[in-house]
Amino acid sequence: MEFLVRHKSIIAFLAFSLFCFVSLSIRSSALTFSFEGIGSLALTPFQKGYYSVQRGVHMLWAGFTELGDVREELVRTRDKLQHYEAMAEELGEIKRENDRLRQLLDMQQRVEYQSIPATIISKDPDNWFRTIVINRGSIDGIKVNMPVIAFRGDEKAVVGKVIEVRGRISRILPIISTDMKLGALFQENRFPGLCFGYAPSSTLVLMDYISKSATIKFGDVIITSGQGGVFPQGLLVGKVIKTLVTDTSAYQKALVRPIIDFNQVEMVYVIKKELDPELSKMLESEEP
Repeated sequence: MEFLVRHKSIIAFLAFSLFCFVSLSIRSSALTFSFEGIGSLALTPFQKGYYSVQRGVHMLWAGFTELGDVREELVRTRDKLQHYEAMAEELGEIKRENDRLRQLLDMQQRVEYQSIPATIISKDPDNWFRTIVINRGSIDGIKVNMPVIAFRGDEKAVVGKVIEVRGRISRILPIISTDMKLGALFQENRFPGLCFGYAPSSTLVLMDYISKSATIKFGDVIITSGQGGVFPQGLLVGKVIKTLVTDTSAYQKALVRPIIDFNQVEMVYVIKKELDPELSKMLESEEP
């Protein structure tokens, strides 16, 4: 204390000099030495932090907004892609239908009989090969007992016969049905026999009542005999894959694979051939 009192002049001078130096320093930094300036100086870091956070939030929100726009654009693009895929599939189906119709017309010229082209629209759900339904009926001129054929490659062969007719559809009994009875013969040696389905779930045909004097070879061709009045003579039926001979029977049998693949056949031709009325009455009178 004595020091301050003793050197109060010097201390006052130094204090005044320090005040002047600080004032000049503040003015040189363009700041006003006031409470408002001191407050601004203290809040500046916080304002910078706020602006940084605000800018970050803004950029993040803009990113979310752009991501939402991209997602909506992706959904629209996906919808368009599905639409175009559906159109392509529809156009492809139309092209395939046109090809089938063109093939029907081309094949119809090779049938050699007056015929009605038809498409298979259904198969018996209980037994896939018991009956077949086509998209042609009485209004198209189809009648019961008309023979039905189809093509496999260049080969024209028997499918079955019409057993039921309605307005726009008909039911066909295929030759692989156990209910079918088809008169047939060997194309080469001309021995006759009777064909019917080998088994309910089989795609093979069994030819029975073949004379044991007949020589049967693997691959022998079976054709329609024309007997019975339903099928024209000479239509392909199938090819022999096995012979069955037993001592207990007076005849031998042959297992025949049909020319027509009943798993793949889609188009058929109904031959406009009606059963002779007198022959029909004679056959009906012979039935038990």
